[in-house]
Amino acid sequence: MIPRRFINLMMKDLRVGGSYWLSRLRPEENLFYGSAKEAAAAGTEARREKRKPKRESTRQLPSPDFRFQSSRSLDSTLGFMPFYDVGGGPKEGRIVVSDSAGNTHLYDAEENSGEMLPPTREKSNWHRPISVCIDAKNAVRADALYAINASNSTNFKTLAYCNGDIMSWHWIDLPLPPYFLGKEDRTIKSYTLLEDNKTICFSSVSDGGFGTYCFDTASLEWTKAGSWTLPFTGRVVRVPQLYNLHFGFHRSNHENIVALELPSPLDDGDAPPKVLYQWRGFSHPERDHEGNYWSSIRDSNLLYLGNNRFCAAQFFGIFDEYHEDFSDDLVDTAAVLTGLEIVNGQANKAKLRMIKHKTRTYIFEGSSIESVF
Repeated sequence: MIPRRFINLMMKDLRVGGSYWLSRLRPEENLFYGSAKEAAAAGTEARREKRKPKRESTRQLPSPDFRFQSSRSLDSTLGFMPFYDVGGGPKEGRIVVSDSAGNTHLYDAEENSGEMLPPTREKSNWHRPISVCIDAKNAVRADALYAINASNSTNFKTLAYCNGDIMSWHWIDLPLPPYFLGKEDRTIKSYTLLEDNKTICFSSVSDGGFGTYCFDTASLEWTKAGSWTLPFTGRVVRVPQLYNLHFGFHRSNHENIVALELPSPLDDGDAPPKVLYQWRGFSHPERDHEGNYWSSIRDSNLLYLGNNRFCAAQFFGIFDEYHEDFSDDLVDTAAVLTGLEIVNGQANKAKLRMIKHKTRTYIFEGSSIESVF
């Protein structure tokens, strides 16, 4: 697997409706020491001096590579879906952009080029889209994008370059999840691609949700894995180099990262797969150096960068006064990015260790971070 060269950060301009920009961060230069040994030594020295490892704080992101602007005066929200494997590779800059009318566009940050896509034929309302890129068996190009909204979506589609009326990009309707007809909460809490590289696993909220379902992209069939839910939030990454374990932030405690095995296929059972690892310590300051209060973690995301390295991204609100729910008086927003590395000196699955490298804290004025992918 080719290591990720960039992390894509999508920002939303809170002063201009429907305006977003993309910045690209080089993880090796910003989030990592030269080796795991050097990172461990830095952590040991910090503990010896009874201080936390240094947070490298900045108010400056890398210069924007591209700005996106919605043309709609009403409901100007844009949705962004990475169109590449979670491990990155040569296509790690491809992003599908959609608006509330179903218009779509493909932008390639590597080539700084754009390509028109067909509309989805109806209002998809992909305000919280999730997407998975996998091999396309019946398309001319080698990959296809599977997209669905994270909350109560009536649209499940794949984007593939294939022969419709002409050879081109096509949005193809897929069978809706079986739980769509039920009374359960349809919100997707976490999702991942299983080890067969063709089955997408969706898991719901823990209270009143639909449980866990799998969609086979080859047979186009849904199966229920169980009434239980996975202990993750957001995108879950499978790392073949680390015993095919799946890694992600814990669903009920976004300060913890967990890992477990997810076999393929997932058979219907009474209990979820057992958590094998749980790493703690991704806390945040209650107050910053200016005396402002930080909210609890609003969202989090874990990216796999290759070579057993990850980027942990956590997002916060900053307020000038303390509130029980932190819903008022938002001053700024913040993103904390931490470089992580899994080491296994004894070549044993039971001996994995997680080493923290560098942490960068970004404070955003008049903007917020939309997503990191």
